[in-house]
Amino acid sequence: MSYNCPVCGFEKLTFEPYDEKGLASYQICPCCGFEFGCDDFPEKEEAFEKWRLKWIEDGCVWFSRNPPPLDWNVQEQLKQLQNR
Repeated sequence: MSYNCPVCGFEKLTFEPYDEKGLASYQICPCCGFEFGCDDFPEKEEAFEKWRLKWIEDGCVWFSRNPPPLDWNVQEQLKQLQNR
């Protein structure tokens, strides 16, 4: 099973960013580099938006040392995020 990043829309996170109690996974999104439970302080939604805007401004650079999936398309990913 995979999960979506609420920051960049990447659809292949290994763990859910937050559990049913709202506790963070401390996973780092390999796409945008956001760490759930660390970068979301003090207000999650505001932190998501700020991080997303900065990531887009910087050119949507893949964060992980590992290469992105072969089918990774940042434009489609961002479109899906807007549709949520």
